Amino acid sequence: MLATVGLIVPATQAQTSNRMLQPIQPRAGFNTVPFRAAQPTRSTSETIRRASVPAISAAYPSTISTQQLGNATSTGTPTSNLQDNLELKNCTISFIDDIMLPAKESGVILSLSVKEGDTIKAGTVVGKIDDDLFQQVLQQAKLRYELAADAAEDSLAIEAAEKKYKVAAIEARKTSGLADKGSKSESDRLMANYTMEIAALERDKAIREQQKAGLEKKLEESRFLEAKKHVEGHILQSEFDASVIKIMKKPQEYVQKGEAVMRIARMDRLWVQGAIEITDLNPEEVRGKRVTVTVQRARDETATFDGVITNVGLERQGLTRYMVKAEVQNRPIDGHWELQPLSGAIMQIHLDKTGK
Repeated sequence: MLATVGLIVPATQAQTSNRMLQPIQPRAGFNTVPFRAAQPTRSTSETIRRASVPAISAAYPSTISTQQLGNATSTGTPTSNLQDNLELKNCTISFIDDIMLPAKESGVILSLSVKEGDTIKAGTVVGKIDDDLFQQVLQQAKLRYELAADAAEDSLAIEAAEKKYKVAAIEARKTSGLADKGSKSESDRLMANYTMEIAALERDKAIREQQKAGLEKKLEESRFLEAKKHVEGHILQSEFDASVIKIMKKPQEYVQKGEAVMRIARMDRLWVQGAIEITDLNPEEVRGKRVTVTVQRARDETATFDGVITNVGLERQGLTRYMVKAEVQNRPIDGHWELQPLSGAIMQIHLDKTGK
């Protein structure tokens, strides 16, 4: 009986301990790669970083075209030129010189010789304000100035006083000599000397009068120039080559001094503005670089313009971008300027060493 029946004998404590110390063998079909904690990939961290950037940064997307690869130092700074061009999209085009042409004097607008869209040269008269009253003031100031100028240049009084003094001096010497000989009395000597002294004073007075006339001339000259300036202020003219953008006042309307009559802007040179990520390039790396600006035209046509970056980093866009401005040369086509203020232009910054 005991030989045929298997008895279950309890394991000893030593046998149990040995089993616990043995490594667990994986079953067939299970993955035997050790478990590792998930690490965020660069794309994931980049997505998180970009998600924290304000939405306004998307207004000026930038793309770096890489043509040459180089090694980076431990600080992350490339040891060689990594990119040749930087492309900024959605750039805006704006005026460099854009002013409201003001009236320098108050009055009624007599005439305007331009209309919106006209091109004008520097110094061109574009309108006139009624100046009848100031014309009369100018004529009076001119006459007073001419009279003062004649008086300042008149030296006859001085010449006459000088001759009178010379005669009196000769007479005084002659009388003094005769008085020494007894032919003239001391009273005659005194009278002759007094006459000479009076002639000297009259000569000095004539000199001072001419000096005073010179000051009067300067005073009347300043009044004349002031009146002339008031008359010229009734003339509307541009100080630079420009195009008439908008006319605010019409002929026969009254305008106050300093009030805008029209808006004019320079069209031969324009600003093209874009934004660069502070992690892409430093401001000193783009200053003075050449740019090529591309704009869309009708029927899927494009036009390109050359320029140079002249304004860097003076304006910020959010926390991660700085603004750059390039001065671009415009060109006329059939009486119209090809490049117009707009948004959506593409600016390609040439970063090669010959870009300056």
